[in-house]
Amino acid sequence: MGIAGMILGILAMIFLWIPLVGAVIALLTVAIGLPLSGAGLRSARRNGAGAGMAIAGIVLNVVALVIILVAVAACGSLVLGILTALSGS
Repeated sequence: MGIAGMILGILAMIFLWIPLVGAVIALLTVAIGLPLSGAGLRSARRNGAGAGMAIAGIVLNVVALVIILVAVAACGSLVLGILTALSGS
C-alpha cells in the first residue's frame, strides 16, 4: 500500500502542471494516495518492515495538496481582483 500511495503522490505532482484539469486529477490522486500511504505506514510499522516508501508517499501527497490549495487560493484571489476592478469601472 505504501508503494501505491507513493506512486499516486508522484502522479499528483506530475498532474499539477497541467492547467485546470490537472488540479482536479491531482486532487483525486491525493485523496486516494494519502490514505493508502497512511495505511502502508501503519502496516509497515506493525510488521516491522521498511516504511520509507510509505513516508515518501505521505510527503509527496501532502506537498501536492498544499500546492493545490495555494494555486486555488491564488486563482480565486485573481478572479476576485478582476471582478472588483471591472465592477468599479
